Amino acid sequence: MTALYDLTATEIVRHVRARELSAVDLVTALLERIARLEPEIEAWATLGADEALAEAAERDRAAEAGQIGPLHGVPIGVKDIIDVAGMPTVAGFAPYRDRRADQDAHVVARLRAAGAIILGKVHTTQFAHADPAPTKNPWNAARTPGGSSAGSAAAVAARMVPLALGTQTAGSVVRPAAYCGTVGFKPSYNWASRQGVIPLAWSLDHVGLLARTVEDIALAYDAIAGTQTDLAARRDTPPRLVLLTEFLERAEPDVRDHLLDVADRLRAAGASVEEGALPVDLDLWLAVHRVIMQAEVAAVHAEQCARHPDDYGKLLRQEIEVGQLIPAAYLLTAARLRRRIARAVDTALGEVDGYLLPSVSNAAPRRNTTGDRTFQAPWSLVGTPAITLPTGLNSDGLPLGTQLVARRGQDAALLALAAWCAQALGTIAPPDLEPPAEEPEPEAVEQPAAEEAPVADASTEESAPAEEPAPEPAAPREAASDAEREPAPADPEPAAAPEEETAAAEATATEPAAPDVPDPGAANDADEAEETPERPAES
Repeated sequence: MTALYDLTATEIVRHVRARELSAVDLVTALLERIARLEPEIEAWATLGADEALAEAAERDRAAEAGQIGPLHGVPIGVKDIIDVAGMPTVAGFAPYRDRRADQDAHVVARLRAAGAIILGKVHTTQFAHADPAPTKNPWNAARTPGGSSAGSAAAVAARMVPLALGTQTAGSVVRPAAYCGTVGFKPSYNWASRQGVIPLAWSLDHVGLLARTVEDIALAYDAIAGTQTDLAARRDTPPRLVLLTEFLERAEPDVRDHLLDVADRLRAAGASVEEGALPVDLDLWLAVHRVIMQAEVAAVHAEQCARHPDDYGKLLRQEIEVGQLIPAAYLLTAARLRRRIARAVDTALGEVDGYLLPSVSNAAPRRNTTGDRTFQAPWSLVGTPAITLPTGLNSDGLPLGTQLVARRGQDAALLALAAWCAQALGTIAPPDLEPPAEEPEPEAVEQPAAEEAPVADASTEESAPAEEPAPEPAAPREAASDAEREPAPADPEPAAAPEEETAAAEATATEPAAPDVPDPGAANDADEAEETPERPAES
């Protein structure tokens, strides 16, 4: 068998089912790997080592009794804005450091019920916004892992866990997954309850998944959503894709060249790939996202920020301040335009299998940023599913991703499309984080050998500039304290969307949204009803 940390979630379940693998042995191996790599990568906010080992022992006993769930024995990392019973949910906010969740978030409970093991909480940017987390990119410690699901992407890329939960409000699943060379999936809006997830912007927040394979993503998605995705659904049906030129024009040369090569490889495998344009101006699309996000961030966080101004990060504080200045008329106009854009995209995607575009505009930049959200935010605005596949490396050895987008509600179809494309394109090897093997002593020679240069760790070949020294690593918190949690602020109900304009005013898009998929601009009454009292309201 391969090294235990190299196993995917799908392989873990197969070995557990065949009684070839103990969950305790697997968790022990991953904890040992985390202990070795964590000082450099800093992916973990809280490790629940004892709890995970106890849960693994329970999974082994259940397996002996023939009770094996679809994720049986699979260790998972949970983004630290998502509640795990008994663990802190700090969200990168110092006043929350002693707050502990009383119960699992809905998505965590669903994963546990499927047999998963919660290994701990992984770092997020503060409240899933843009102020960088301490986490480093496993491919190069001087580069950002992206955000806001920084720890999720880094932990999966470093093979600390095979699967992690993230969230996306603008680009916070797809972008870090692309920067770290993993698969990242943002399903359709409202695909799962967000009970137990601290909101950033109600109508834009999505729970997402990060893993190393599409198969693992589908396994976790089905466990949470209660579905049965058939990844072979289009095995014999090459897809029809539209290569979006607007994004190629905004991409850096290495990203653009890589995506054009990906398109050629997909064509060679039988896909139809035609260049095309978005049905709506991209700059308008991004402006609408920005207005809605700023207004909702301010509504969620302004009161708490006023109480703890020094504890809020600079970028989030600025977002709140701007959001408080947005007139109601601007927000209502943005809501109307959002519906128009969503219908136009539904119509366009109803004629093809998906959009093809780069996942990010550039490879992972330096650690003082979390990257550019331009290539991911449009899909968060309209609630369409989006997935990134790791499909290559640039000349600096950094991962490049390919993004696929499908119509709202077509999550299973997008996963099948991604599986087809992954088969055609292949994937990349994970970053080499192993120490160099010791070489045998050389035989004696007449003249001494020249002194060898020290061997560089592959993850730190490009070091941070001298003026930007890396911070001292912070050890993950333990999950055993019973300290009281500080109540979070009560938040207002999100404003209801205005009435639709006349058909003539919105003639650019006439096809209705998929009937089974909630409009991302509408209030989510079900999630609000499920919410715990100390959590901000969700939409």
